[in-house]
Amino acid sequence: MKHFSRLLALLLAVALLPLSFMAAASAEEPVTITIWGSDRENMPFRNGLWTIDVLQEKLGIKIEIISAPTENLAEKYGLLMAGGDLPTIVQYKAKDLLLYKDAWTPLNELINETDTPNLWKVYSDAEIRRKVSDADGIMRFIGQRTAITAGKLYFWRQDWLDKLGLETPKTTEDLYNVFKAIKEGDPNGNGEADEIPFAVRKNGSNNRGNVIPFINNWGIAETFFAEDGQVKFGATDPRMKDALEWLNRCYAEGLIDQEYLTRDKTAWYSAWTNNQVFMSYDWSAYIDNVANLFKDVETDINIVGAVPPEGPTGISETRDQLQPITVDEDWNAGIFVGATEEQKKAALKLLDYVYSEEGMILMNFGEEGTHFNIVDGDYKYSDLIMNNPDGLSPQDALRSFGIQSMLTLLQDARYERAFVSDEVNRIRDIYEQEGHIGDAFPTLAFTNDEQGIINEKYTEIETYMNETIDKFIMGVEPLDKFDEYVAQVERMGLADVLAVYQAAYDRYMK
Repeated sequence: MKHFSRLLALLLAVALLPLSFMAAASAEEPVTITIWGSDRENMPFRNGLWTIDVLQEKLGIKIEIISAPTENLAEKYGLLMAGGDLPTIVQYKAKDLLLYKDAWTPLNELINETDTPNLWKVYSDAEIRRKVSDADGIMRFIGQRTAITAGKLYFWRQDWLDKLGLETPKTTEDLYNVFKAIKEGDPNGNGEADEIPFAVRKNGSNNRGNVIPFINNWGIAETFFAEDGQVKFGATDPRMKDALEWLNRCYAEGLIDQEYLTRDKTAWYSAWTNNQVFMSYDWSAYIDNVANLFKDVETDINIVGAVPPEGPTGISETRDQLQPITVDEDWNAGIFVGATEEQKKAALKLLDYVYSEEGMILMNFGEEGTHFNIVDGDYKYSDLIMNNPDGLSPQDALRSFGIQSMLTLLQDARYERAFVSDEVNRIRDIYEQEGHIGDAFPTLAFTNDEQGIINEKYTEIETYMNETIDKFIMGVEPLDKFDEYVAQVERMGLADVLAVYQAAYDRYMK
């Protein structure tokens, strides 16, 4: 009987061995985190990117990307949030994350010198910390830390100015006259008036994001801005009417692209290669991207950066530039409050790593010997990036590997300078050093009551404003109706919205 009992015990032990091994294997399975984020045409964010694979291997976690194509992205975000059960990390604009602030794990205690030392180096700064906090001072998300300020620039064809004997325009009126000379002077030499003096690709939630910055030279922003401590609404400011008159005059005479609301990047590039475009406004890397369109063609084309034209009072600035934390872009990361503790720890491990020196090198430069080399102490991108065999621009080549992707990260100034030309660095330095970057209005955190007023009144105002501004530019609505438009916005509750913004701004500035 004893022998039978021993045999039975032995058989049971052997039978249970696979279960023990399975339990051990299960314990060693990496934690899976999911990340929802925008998947842009020029900045892919999806499974299979090289950097995502490297991060999984280095950190011992499994990362699943939920890609959201940018078309109707705001609607997709709204549907995501309405669903309730969210991915581990959601990346989107700060103001939209704060609309659902209670969905995100409070980070005040989790970001500390011991557990997340790399994040702590940045977010221990009170000025930075408040940019990612709600109205109660609770940290709700991690943003992308930028390395430069001048992200967007004007640029034009200097060879056309030289060909027509035109001086560099200094003011908005000078620029109008140059636009006229370009339109009428046939600088492309084909005998047709097919030049587009100012052409852009559609950009921003209302598609006019690369046209409207001209109004900054009248001392205003398109929506909210602060002047002497007072919050104002640019879309109804008297100076907006003056700026719109200039834009409308240019549009009516064919000096501004008639397709600025619909022209995508491919069509914009085509207009350049068709020898039609004189001037544009976009991210600084596009100066090189456009120049590279002609690299295999014998041409005297000379594309150079340009400072903003001075408005009536001498202001020469842009306001839609990069901030220390890029709150207005899609890569601010909130960690879902309903995620498991293991997922939250893995998410923080990921975010802390990409803020580390090693993670910063990975996400800005890639792998040494493959994507970059160190030459005399400087980081230099390899031919795989700078002379990509698939014909990609340096920026697009980087992003095809997930380098400088939509994942929240710590940017490095060496990256910004390494992949662009001397011309881009020259004009970017001028913007930053000579006062061509205006004060950006901060992303504000609102109380629940304040947010209720914004939801009730500003959403309708914004829709009406967006439709009407384009009508004024295009001449569909005459500008002698500007005062009627202002009165309508005021009837829709602008005063209440401004009071909310003023209160939130005053809190922010304390």
